[in-house]
Order: sequence, then C-alpha cells, then structure tokens
Amino acid sequence: MRPIGFDLVARRDNSLLIIKVLTNVNALSEDVAEELKVLSELLKGHPLLIGERSGTGFLENEVVYDRFGIQAISPETLESRLLDGVPLKIYAGPGGFYVNLDNERLLKLRQQQNISLGSFARSVKVSRRTVRMYEDGMNARVEFASRIEELLGDTVTRSIDILKTSQKIYHSEEKEKKPASSHDQTGQLKDFQKEVFSILKKVGYEIIPMGRCPFDAVSKDKERILLTCVHKYNKKLLRKAQIVSSISKITEKQAVLFVEGKVNRTNIEGTPLIIKKELKKVRGPEEILELILERISY
Repeated sequence: MRPIGFDLVARRDNSLLIIKVLTNVNALSEDVAEELKVLSELLKGHPLLIGERSGTGFLENEVVYDRFGIQAISPETLESRLLDGVPLKIYAGPGGFYVNLDNERLLKLRQQQNISLGSFARSVKVSRRTVRMYEDGMNARVEFASRIEELLGDTVTRSIDILKTSQKIYHSEEKEKKPASSHDQTGQLKDFQKEVFSILKKVGYEIIPMGRCPFDAVSKDKERILLTCVHKYNKKLLRKAQIVSSISKITEKQAVLFVEGKVNRTNIEGTPLIIKKELKKVRGPEEILELILERISY
C-alpha cells in the first residue's frame, strides 16, 4: 500500500471524522492537509489531526491547534470531548491562547448592565477601541475573556465544534489538473487508470484523483459519490478491497473496483467489481449504478 493521508475514519450518528494521527502535528505536510480537506468535504465529514506535540512542546489539553486549516488536538482532549462531553473553547493562536467571543451577547449584556465603553475597557484592562473590536466580532485572549465574563457575570464565549461538517474548499478545475496517483508505478497500470477515468468522465462522472487514499479517486455525479479503485487483479487488490470496503461502510459511500481481464467473481469483500470490457459498454451513470447494485446483491 502507498502512504495514506489518514489513519482511520469514525462515525457517530451523523458526525463523520477523518483522522490523521502523528506524534508531532507539525509533521503534517500542506499537500496531505489539502487532500484531507478535499476528501472530508466530498464525504461530508470533518478532518481531525491527533498528536502529542507541536514542534518541541506538548499539546495542551482542552486546547485546539491548527495545522494548514485542520484542527489538531491531543488524545486526552479527544477523550474528554467525545466521552465526557467537555466543550472545547480555547484555541492556540499567534502569541498565546484565544477564545471565540459571542459578540452580540457581549454587546447586549454590557448595554443591559449600563456599563459604559470606558468603564468596561478599564475593568478588562484594554483600550476602548479593543472593546469595540470585540463587539464587532474580534476574538479575545483567554485572560481578557476571563475578565469580561467576571465583569458581566455571564458566559460570552462560544465552543469550538470538532465534529462539524467541513466547509466547502473543493474546486474541481484545480483538482482535475493533478494527475491521478498509483501505488503500482508501471506504465501499463497508469494507462489503464487513465482509460477508466476517461470513460467515467464521458458517461457523466467528475473525477477527483486521490494521491494518498486506499482508493484512487472519488467519482462524483449529481446524485452520488463513488470511492473508485483501479487496479490489477492480484493480492494487493484483495488487501485494498478489505480496507476500502470498511471505509465504504463507515462513510456510507459506495465503493467500486475496476479491473482488467477476466475475473471469476463479481465483488470482493462486498465491494462490486467491474471489468474494463463491461465498463466500455456503459452509456451513463445509471448503467454503472445498475451494475453495482447487481454485484452487491450477488
């Protein structure tokens, strides 16, 4: 298997996490991060980085870090959030730790308590201009947020949701320019892969190549997502099919295997198998879906 950009996928109810585990979160490269974000958007999930260190220091518990737009937390933070329901409010930023302020609530409470802008600024030990920026939506360092809540006698911070669906970051034109990767570097397989992708495009699928996934691409039409594998029929494919089938079940997205030559089976580990000869006869996405449904029921 080629290097994979994520280590596990996990679902609880409608929340899907695509997780990368690294001892040092700084080891996550920008390329891997971008593919994780694209994949998460396509699968309606959320990428998450779990680690112990950032550079030379340990990750603080109950603090959310960032690496190329992907949230990073410690194993202890993951446990306290998922098992104990502890809300996460603090994130690491330039020069310290910060919280997200509920600016509308902050303004409402200050006005309800008849606290002037100047008095508020003096109590929190910031400038009047900074208070205005808080009320306009700027976040605050932890120590200032603590003073604000002590002054107002109420909570004005927002929790950070590590289980939310990722925001839209995928741009098809940019991704289609990238060549599809293959864990078998022979020219023959690359040619077969290009041929399969070309056929799928002609019948109405958009192809998003994946360089660091067990599957080679995500094929997308208006109604569905296919985790798409293109491979020779050999032992590596059997191992690949096991992993892809597990991912398919958890993500609730259909997977499909495309192979060359004659094969005396119609699925591997429950994942439908389609040979090139069959694919060439297909005239639209519906016919591919029919083949897939036949192979699943078999």
